[in-house]
Amino acid sequence: MLVLGIDSSTNVGSVSLIAEDRLIGEHLLNLEETHSQRLMPQIINLIESCNYQVQDLDGIGVALGPGSFTGTRIGVATAKSLAQSLEVSIVGVSTLEAIAFSLRYISGYICPMIDARGGRIFTSLYQSDKQLKMVRKETILQIDDLITELTEVKGPIYFVGQVAKQYQEKINDQIEQAEFVRTIFNLPRAGAISEIAFNRLQQGAEDELFALTPNYLKRSQAEIQWDKKHG
Repeated sequence: MLVLGIDSSTNVGSVSLIAEDRLIGEHLLNLEETHSQRLMPQIINLIESCNYQVQDLDGIGVALGPGSFTGTRIGVATAKSLAQSLEVSIVGVSTLEAIAFSLRYISGYICPMIDARGGRIFTSLYQSDKQLKMVRKETILQIDDLITELTEVKGPIYFVGQVAKQYQEKINDQIEQAEFVRTIFNLPRAGAISEIAFNRLQQGAEDELFALTPNYLKRSQAEIQWDKKHG
């Protein structure tokens, strides 16, 4: 089974390719520029560099967010367009789950974090011991509220995500068993997306193409402005 992974939900995106259960290629992308112009050429480049053609794909995994509104929307639209044209399966994966996935072999709790602006954090909480189990659903919280909630957790908590370092001192002051990881683990990676998608496809757990939508967890600025204008 050949599975493509796509993540464009943050400013550093990536695409990956898994053949059977082995990651055979992954390209990182700087998505500060226009996502739509860079994503598809990188997908084709990755697949061809691994000596395959786009038509060889059996499935596609894509990051659903939360994260960048524009990036997530373009990534999901690209994945759905490819899946429809190739008539292959598609799996949507939470960006927070993809961040936590890199730490699945540790023993303890994992708190993935994505900057939601204004001192707010997209977050969830997983318990891990070789497999991830979500113990608190995805939400958006002020950093102080997140810390307050996590003071009740018994055991080590690994904080992961680009924004985690920004709040490290504040978290360490209030959470005794807080742990932080190396920078390399702080980004969602398409390699995680494709592996999660591969595992779900092996279990027959694909998503319905036309029902698959981004998970923003909050309204976009455009929606907020529209509401203000139209009352």
